[in-house]
Amino acid sequence: MKPKLFRFADSGRFLTILLILWPYQIQAAEPKVQIHSPKEGSRLTHEQKSILVSGKITTAGGRSDNADIVFVLDASGSTALHAGADFAGAEALPDTGSSGWSAPQITIGGMSIGKPALRNVKNSILAAEVVAARRLLLQLNSQTTRIGVVTFSDGAKLLQPLTHDFDSVRRALDEVLKAGPYGGTNIVQGIRTGISELMGFGSSEKRPDAIKVEFLLTDGFPTMPIGGGKRATPEDTHLAINAARIAGRAGIKVHVFALGEEALSFPRAAVGIAKESRGTYTPVARAADVLAVLDKISVVGVDFVQVFNETINQSSSHLRLAADGFFSSAVPVTEGLNRIRVSARASDGSIGRETVSIHYQPGGDRSLDLEVFLDKEKRLDLEVERLGKTPEQIQREIDSSRQVSGNSPAVPPVESSTPR
Repeated sequence: MKPKLFRFADSGRFLTILLILWPYQIQAAEPKVQIHSPKEGSRLTHEQKSILVSGKITTAGGRSDNADIVFVLDASGSTALHAGADFAGAEALPDTGSSGWSAPQITIGGMSIGKPALRNVKNSILAAEVVAARRLLLQLNSQTTRIGVVTFSDGAKLLQPLTHDFDSVRRALDEVLKAGPYGGTNIVQGIRTGISELMGFGSSEKRPDAIKVEFLLTDGFPTMPIGGGKRATPEDTHLAINAARIAGRAGIKVHVFALGEEALSFPRAAVGIAKESRGTYTPVARAADVLAVLDKISVVGVDFVQVFNETINQSSSHLRLAADGFFSSAVPVTEGLNRIRVSARASDGSIGRETVSIHYQPGGDRSLDLEVFLDKEKRLDLEVERLGKTPEQIQREIDSSRQVSGNSPAVPPVESSTPR
């Protein structure tokens, strides 16, 4: 499919349409826990002394079991830079047929400074964005969740309208890397294109009941259209934040991931975008670490889940809560009756609970579903381990960066000699 370029000439008219057609206010409420498997009273017989417990968490603020997520990925020239770590899954990325791009240089006093050209695009910041998005796809439920893909540089391109077909999303992400980094950073067009798709004004089918979010990943700050791709201007920052304000009024949260030193050096736009849309701002000092944090954002307003066997007083050995509210866990069991409790905490602090009782008998074959889940968990954990940092270290760095984001410089960084 050919990429499509979207531009909004009249942002005031666009805002008016959204406000008329889509009035909406988010309300916090107690999370609802649904245990899909196993069913109440089930009798399970297999070799492992654990069972797979899975289900879905929703909140009234979440409005629906359905979720629409648009990846809004920065493909500007500066994303050619090294992400700070090599990716274990780089062999799964497409062959770009390129030896690499030249990294943008910043001109100061007539002298150019900057990092050397990247020779392996599979370890670039752009690759970090693609790998993180592919990783998140593994955890989402394609039956209720739709995904779209938008990139932005000098303009914005829709590479994949919202779809349940995750294989098509993966192919679109491959195209992001094949196209490679180029141009400036037109964040406002990226946000607006995401809004258009989520609201059903573009190529995506309208789904009014779905939770709507954008995951915006950028290694910089707005430099388009006013700055010509070479410098940040107050006008470009204002345009990007205003686009996020429109998104927030339409019930769309924009979760922003600022990747690398440049993005963290002038985070006013990133912080403002998250604030105005009621999304989250996540500063990631080393771009590669986004693999460990992208899947920690909940689009349904749930920040904690516990699965606990009350019969033997033990918690799950492995637990995965996906961004769209689906969870899976490996829970230890004992022979006979087992009472399993699932507790969830919403972002407003309210708690929801549900229980299920099952009978377990050791013996027979191994549970294939449990094996598949544990194997996937092992691969996901290994990806993070190969980054060279623990999740706790990465989270501490994020928390520290959040604290200093409010003291960003009043003057944007110096003008660059090439688009970024």
